[in-house]
Amino acid sequence: MTSFKSNLLNSDPTLPADAPARVRYQHQLATLFESPLTPVRKAGLIFATLVGIGTAILCTAILIHQRPAPPVVIEAMTVGILFGLAGAIICARVLVRGTFRRRGDATAYAGLIWVFTILMQVTFMQADALHPQSAPRFTAFGLVFLIGASVILLRTVIEQSELRTREKLLEIQLEIAELKQAAAN
Repeated sequence: MTSFKSNLLNSDPTLPADAPARVRYQHQLATLFESPLTPVRKAGLIFATLVGIGTAILCTAILIHQRPAPPVVIEAMTVGILFGLAGAIICARVLVRGTFRRRGDATAYAGLIWVFTILMQVTFMQADALHPQSAPRFTAFGLVFLIGASVILLRTVIEQSELRTREKLLEIQLEIAELKQAAAN
C-alpha cells in the first residue's frame, strides 16, 4: 500500500521526487482547481461568446424594430440583452485568461444559466397571463428549459462537492506526509 501511495505521489513529472510535501500539495491543489483550456473547450467558449453577443444584438434589434412594444416584450428582450452580454463576458474572460477555474468558472456558468432560465420562465408566464383564453404554451415551453437548467445546476453542485472532497483528501495526504517527515527527523 505504501509503494502505491509513493508511486502515486511521485507520478507528477513536473515536480522532482524529493519535493517537499507542502510544495507537492500546493501543486496538486493548483492542478485540481485550474486547468489549461483544451482545443474543444476553447472552441466551445468561442462559440458561446459569439452566441452571447448574437443574442444581445438580436434582442436589441427586436426592441428597436418593435416600437411600441408591450411591457412583457421589453422585459424579455432586456433580459436577453443583459444575459447575452453577461455570458459573452464570462466566456471571453476565461478565453483571455487561458485557463478554466473549476471552482469559480463552473459556478458562474451554472448561476448565469439558472437565473436566466428562471427569469425567462417568469416572463413566459407573464406572456401567457396576457392571453388567459389560450393554452399556457409559453409556460410549458419554458419548463423544458427549466428542467435542463436544473440538471446543469445539480451537476455543478455535485462537481463542487467532489472538488471539496478531493481538496480534503489532499490536505489529509499532506498531514500524513508531514507527520511521517517529522517522525523520520
